[in-house]
Amino acid sequence: MFKAHSRRWAPIFFVSLSIFAFQAGVAEAAKRVALLIGNEKYEATSQLNNPANDVELMKQSFEDAGFDTVTTVHDVDRGSMVKALRDFEDTATGADVAIIYYSGHGMEMNGENFLLPVDVSLKTDKDVEDEAIPLDRVQRSLEGATRLKLVILDACRNNPFEQSMTRSISTRAVSRGLARVEPESADLLVAFASKAGTVAMDGEGKNSPFATALSKYLTEPGVDVRIALGKVRDEVVSATNREQEPFVYGSLGGAQIFLNIKEVNINVTNNGNTQEVSPNGQSAAAADWQNIRDLADKDLIEVFLTKHGSDPVYKMLAEKKLKLLEEAAQTSVTPDEIAWEALKQSTDAAALTRFLERYPDSKHKAEAEVQIAALEPKKGLNISQTGKDTQASRDCYLLAGEPQSMPGFLGVGFPKIDSSRALTACAQAVNENPDDMMLVNMLGRAQDAGRNYVDARANYQKAADGGNMYALTNLAWFSIYGTDGPVDIEKGKSMFEQAAGAGNAYAQASLGWLYREGYGGVPQDYAEALRLYTASANQGYANAMATLGWFYREGNGVPKDFDQSLSWYQKAAEGGDANAMSSLGWAYQNGLGTTQDYLEAKKWYEKAANVGDSYSMALLGWFYDVGNGVPQDYAQARNWYEMAANAGSAYAMGNLSRLYDFGLGTKADPKEAVRWAAASVEGGDPSKLNEMKTSPNNFTPAFRKEIQALLRDRGFYSGPLDGEFGAATLAAIDRLASKT
Repeated sequence: MFKAHSRRWAPIFFVSLSIFAFQAGVAEAAKRVALLIGNEKYEATSQLNNPANDVELMKQSFEDAGFDTVTTVHDVDRGSMVKALRDFEDTATGADVAIIYYSGHGMEMNGENFLLPVDVSLKTDKDVEDEAIPLDRVQRSLEGATRLKLVILDACRNNPFEQSMTRSISTRAVSRGLARVEPESADLLVAFASKAGTVAMDGEGKNSPFATALSKYLTEPGVDVRIALGKVRDEVVSATNREQEPFVYGSLGGAQIFLNIKEVNINVTNNGNTQEVSPNGQSAAAADWQNIRDLADKDLIEVFLTKHGSDPVYKMLAEKKLKLLEEAAQTSVTPDEIAWEALKQSTDAAALTRFLERYPDSKHKAEAEVQIAALEPKKGLNISQTGKDTQASRDCYLLAGEPQSMPGFLGVGFPKIDSSRALTACAQAVNENPDDMMLVNMLGRAQDAGRNYVDARANYQKAADGGNMYALTNLAWFSIYGTDGPVDIEKGKSMFEQAAGAGNAYAQASLGWLYREGYGGVPQDYAEALRLYTASANQGYANAMATLGWFYREGNGVPKDFDQSLSWYQKAAEGGDANAMSSLGWAYQNGLGTTQDYLEAKKWYEKAANVGDSYSMALLGWFYDVGNGVPQDYAQARNWYEMAANAGSAYAMGNLSRLYDFGLGTKADPKEAVRWAAASVEGGDPSKLNEMKTSPNNFTPAFRKEIQALLRDRGFYSGPLDGEFGAATLAAIDRLASKT
């Protein structure tokens, strides 16, 4: 059921519903324009072979992607080139996306880049500024675009005038290729065919290697431009035997940008059967709900309902949220206040980022920024294997970082990865620093969370080949669970062993899980599992510490020792493990290794609830429901149960049903009670199913009639609405449960 470390096993004593984030952006029509310039027939120097073909290839790509305007010009002199740029400046104004692609000669002088029209002669270096076009002028033509300004330069060839040009001033330096740029304009990327100071190749075919890769990936449907440029880089490096490495300069914001907005579904072949997949069988409705449930936004919820109205559980949750927002609209409470109430103690970086994006003018903006900053790798900590610490790389760690992968860094458990935001950050980070294999691995994690298993595997493999043991462990889980192909336990186990032998704590815990569970034919061996978890825990891996707490509490492979159990849970909780926090609450609630202390239990459940643990939210509801350690308060119980239900707890849904049935903490409402009960059963809560089948008198007569009405509406029941749970009603309840 679980997948990739903290998502892959339940080390404590319960299995809670894990909700996976995936890219769920709805593409919308947007003006996209492009200018393509191909200069090959130079008058005063050698001609080029490919620019005309490259321009036509790119023209076809942009037109197929549905661009509104694609303008091409060939073999232009300086005056015509300036005119083309000036005309495009008007075209680009107000466009969402504006792109200039240039194939031809270029040069660098004194750190400034120039593109060469076909009529240049460049007898001396004094002529460069008069005869060539500075890159700054090209960039200025894009200033009016609002979301993406992209300059693509297939112009990093050898400067043909380098030897013949007279140097009038000795300090003027003319170098190979083009100089690196640091774009100052917002939302501007400059893509070089080959990184600064190196030269590109024309290739042996009719198109350059760079143009060939661009045409293949840049307008791939549903692929963010940063991901696309990363794919281009990888293909060119491979095609040229590493003699040419494209590079991207500049950065974008957090939103994904697609050059081709056609909708695509990602399919994988699993044991010969092709099917649309979601992580570990998690429904698309649950995944989308994860991305909007912490926002108080009526429009987003209505879009969700349009898309997922056929899912009864999440339809009900969305309708409930709409009702709450409508009630709040009658007061002075603003949407950002409602959203912030659920996030003010959160350690969910993606949720906090969504809050800032949705409510940029909220008075809680500074608080959210402080909370986000606390979740980033500590300032001054060297986070880059290559020594390049950029904002994009820090954002990538914030949104997709491997848990406890560096001292004091909490990281992101797989279920918490917001694939859309993580993809944009990690793609940019990898574009800036393609040799940092941890960043490549985290890009794979973002793609994995977004169900793009083909690219996830490719990046995991690339990072693993580069020596990253986190990536090797992630690849192993693909084999263990048959994520994108046949299940191969031995292959996965072998990869775990390799990474664990290299000292990777994540791999040690993963291998420990195989032995603990006796999974997939691996002999169950508590002693070996304990050894591996201990090795992992001794490196500060919080999940392993929590699992050691479970070993000592349950007495599996070791004598029961509640003191030891409590100690490990404490260490794991301090490391940010939500399961350990819940387990500490359970220990204090039941006096395991400590005196029974409901207030201390409540404190730990609240800590776990603040990091999104639905089990702890539900138990807090139960505390107020029965008056354990707190005054009995059905209204508070209902609030906690609703938070847990909103996070996916079927158990909490079942308890909400009882509160609405009997009017506890709210007005009695049999219809609402039945909706929650049905959601609980459909969500997989066995206790509510059993209660409905074996103890119908636990429910009011009005409830029993309403559940029969719901079963009839769903097509499961055709008998009378008499409130009597006979054989037909019980069979209908079973059919309701079988839809889970």
